[in-house]
Parts: sequence; C-alpha cells; structure tokens
Amino acid sequence: MSDQILTLHVGPSQLLSKLCDEIELEKTINDLVKWDSVRCHLSPGTRIKALVLNILCSGKPLYKVHEFYQTLDSEMLFDTSISPDQLNDDALGRALDYLHEAEAWKVYSTLALKALKRLNLPIGVLHNDTTSISVYGEYKQPKEDGLQITYGYSKAHRPDLKQIVLGMGVTPERIPILAKVENGNISDKSWNVAFIQKMRKILSNEDWKNLIYQADSALITTENLAEIQQQKLSFISRLPDTFGLSTELKKEAWSLNNWEMVGSLSDKKDAAIYQIQAFERQIKDLPYRFLVVHSNILDQRKEKTLNRAIEKEETKLKKEIEKLSKVPFHCKEDALEAIQAFKKKQKTSYFCYELNVQMSDQPVKRKKRGRPKKDEQTKREQVYQIQLESFKKDRDFIEKKKKKLSTFVLITNKLDEETLSNQEVLKIYKGQSAAETRFRLIKDSQMIDAIYLKTPERVEALGIVYVMALLIYGILEYRVRKELKEKNLSLILKGKRKLLQPTGQALLEQLEDITVILINQNQQKIRLLPDNIDSQAKKIIELCGYDLSIYVSKNVENQGK
Repeated sequence: MSDQILTLHVGPSQLLSKLCDEIELEKTINDLVKWDSVRCHLSPGTRIKALVLNILCSGKPLYKVHEFYQTLDSEMLFDTSISPDQLNDDALGRALDYLHEAEAWKVYSTLALKALKRLNLPIGVLHNDTTSISVYGEYKQPKEDGLQITYGYSKAHRPDLKQIVLGMGVTPERIPILAKVENGNISDKSWNVAFIQKMRKILSNEDWKNLIYQADSALITTENLAEIQQQKLSFISRLPDTFGLSTELKKEAWSLNNWEMVGSLSDKKDAAIYQIQAFERQIKDLPYRFLVVHSNILDQRKEKTLNRAIEKEETKLKKEIEKLSKVPFHCKEDALEAIQAFKKKQKTSYFCYELNVQMSDQPVKRKKRGRPKKDEQTKREQVYQIQLESFKKDRDFIEKKKKKLSTFVLITNKLDEETLSNQEVLKIYKGQSAAETRFRLIKDSQMIDAIYLKTPERVEALGIVYVMALLIYGILEYRVRKELKEKNLSLILKGKRKLLQPTGQALLEQLEDITVILINQNQQKIRLLPDNIDSQAKKIIELCGYDLSIYVSKNVENQGK
C-alpha cells in the first residue's frame, strides 16, 4: 500500500492548543461540569477547547466548526483522534448546555485564576466595563431568572436588534479574570453592584484586600458607594458631571491654579500631557480623595460637539444679522436702540461682533396712509440701516471652554497618598483601555455576529467561551511581550513592521502560514515540517516557551513558562 502524504495548513492552532493545555482548560471544565463519561464520546472540555481554537483561528459559526477541523491534525490538538463530524453543532450545543448548568461564569473564573497563578501575576487592579452584543433571530423564553435577550441601550448603535450585555474584569496585562453575560437591558449602574458581589465570591480575603476596582463613571451613585463601603472595596472612577461637586471642584481648581505636573503617561508621539490637583471632600458623610485632572488634548467626541455648537451659533447669528440689516430706520436713534435690543435677544458665547448705523445710499419712498391723490408724487427720504462692522471668534472664551471640557474629576476611597500617589491614581484610571481593547476584539469576531442558538442558556454559555478565547489570546500576547522586553528584542512581522509590543492579532497572523506534512505509513503517522518555516513565527513560538517540535511530536513536555 502506498504512503498517503497530506499537507496540513495548521497555522497557530497547535501553539494555542498547548497554551490551553498549560492552564488545564479541558481538565478544569470536565472537573466542574456534570457529564456522563461513559455515554459521551467527547468530553465537554474537549468540545469547548475545540470552540476556543476555532474562535481564535477561523471564527466559523457553530454549524461550520467541523469544516475548520477537516484540514487539521486533531490527534495533535486533542491527544486523541477526533473525526470532524464529532464536532457538529448538536455536540457543541450540548457542551454549552453542560457549561451553563455549571454556572459558566464560575467555571471561567476558576480557569482564569489558575492561569493568573501560572503567569505569576497578582490581582492588584481590575479594569471593569460592559459592552452590548447584538443578536439576530428569535429565542425560546428563558427559564425563571434566566438570561433576557431583549432591547436595551446599544453600544453597537443597533437599537433595532435585541442584545445581550457582556461584563468583564480585566487585569492591566489584559487578562480577563471575571466575565458575566447579563440581560440586554441591564444598566451599567446596577451591573456594577452585581459584578462586585460576584467578584467577592471568587477572590480570597487577601486578594480582596489588595484589589483596586476601576470602572467608568456609571459606578458612582450614592447607592453604589454605600455598597462599596459595605464590601470594604478600594476603587477608582470618574465623578459624573451630574454631581454638583464635580463642577465645584473644577471651578476651585482653576481658581487656585495650583497644578501638579504629571506629564505624559505614554511613549506615543503627541500623547496627552496631564496636570492634577487633589482635594478631599465627603459624600454622604464618607471621605473621598478627588483629583481634578486637566489634559492638554481635548477628547475627540467633546471637540466635535464643541465645534458643532460653534458652527450652529455662527450660522444662526449671521442669519439674524442679515435679517436685521434689511430693516430701514427713519432716524439713527431708532437704529441704535434696535442694535441694543438685538444684542440682548441674540446672546452669543463663541463670537464677538460689532454693528454700526449708516445712512442708506439710496433714499426710499415714504408711504402715506390712504389712497394717494391724483398726480401726487411720492416723497423720498433718507433712512438708516444697520451694518455688520466686524465678526470674529472669541478665542479667549473658546480656549477657556476647551480647558473646562478637557478637565475631569477622579474619585477614590484610597485616601493615603503614600500608599497610592495622585499620579498612580490617574495612571490606573487611564488603564481602562485594557478592558476596552478586549471588547474591541470580541466585536471584531466573525462568529459573534452569527449567534444562531436555540436557547438563551446556550447564548450565555457561548459568551463565556468567547472570553475563554480572550484568555488564551491574552496569555499569548502577554508572554511574548514580556519576553521581548526582558531580552530587549523585537519582532519583524508581516508588512515589515518592527514591533516591541505586538498585539495578539499580529502574532496570530504571523503564525498563519505554518504547514505540516503528514505521512500515513504502515498505519503510523509521520509528521514533518517544511524547511521554509518563517523565522519570526519560530521566534514567537520560542518566546512562548515552546519550540517547533510541538507541531510534529505528540509527547512534548509542557515547556510553557
């Protein structure tokens, strides 16, 4: 019998599989969910791992996952030979059922904390936020207290679609520690309290004591502050402008003008430069530290809003001045009075203008009451008109407005500046991008836009599987960046980009072209790598703590760091 030779396009799948095994993804799931090991051909952990690899490598929807595995060596990925047909949508759907029954968010947290320990990362700061995920189709009614797929405030700007809300707590290294899928109409204000309570259940007393919970301004309500006080939780957030105290503190800061220069928090060109002033005030008799922060760069959204307001005022003002200039006045005093009345009525914030009175070049006919007599000639007389003398932007006012708009107030219950300086408070708050970056990845996923599951329970479980994929993605990204920094190296990735801090996406793209030659010889499988393996792909694998043997040998000792 002749040898059968196949060329398999494996890409990053084998490296990602090793990272899954390193944090014991399959074992953790199998230990925590209820399943029948006798009747099940594939364990729930194996099926969930198959989903995770598919999300990271192809993004095919559930009913096409088996197609992804038709060109892969499943024996290498799962340490057992799996037929692609075993990964059909029914089998994967049942795995999601098992995961949901075990409380998917608890399963995930157990896995994430294990990963954090493996990476030797402490739980110090968690950046917490939510995003909405739009879904299509009709779903069965959930069980009592089940997930409500419904309409709500859409951060994806799709109010026409029903949605779910995904909340996450992410470390500064972009590793999600806690994730929960919530009802589509939940508000961020009520979400924070529920999330904090769940977080308290999974963290030890020591971790809770050292934790700083960072979230956006939706966290700050009097009710939430009371809950935070009761939970003895340290936090950092932004004080909403709905609190009158925010306006007071900004006004006082600009009046005192006693700024502490912080400088830039980033190495990027044209990065914002910050200055701060610290105050202590009370809310509901509880003390807090407040930082009034000024950035030299105005937020783009606020700048657009300001520019629209300026354009709107200019258009309206010029239109009204043009109407006024067409009105004739029979004496100069009447025209001057009209100017005063106009300025009182047409109040302006962003422009300075001057109006003057001039005699019209052309006399106008003066109309008399009644019908004119025969052969009577209409008299003409000189009139006065108002003209625009000057019109310009009030630069000083606009600059002051920009200063106020680029000023915000932070709030924290960490009062001791010696244990947490003002600059550290600002730096932690600006680290919120760690959570936002992970949400952008989930939004970009091809698969997230094709959730056609039968039940809300499966939708909820699938949301957590996405976060599992983010966990593996985060481990890959963190480990490569850490090694590059410690060894003072860089990567030259596709497009000849020299990167010191490559994103996980750039790393996965570099691994895409890896192929394996599979030879079936005398009922044995021989795996060979072509000679032209990309040097940077090889370097990425080594930075993760492995070598190319993971693509050709089943019994590779776990080398991950």
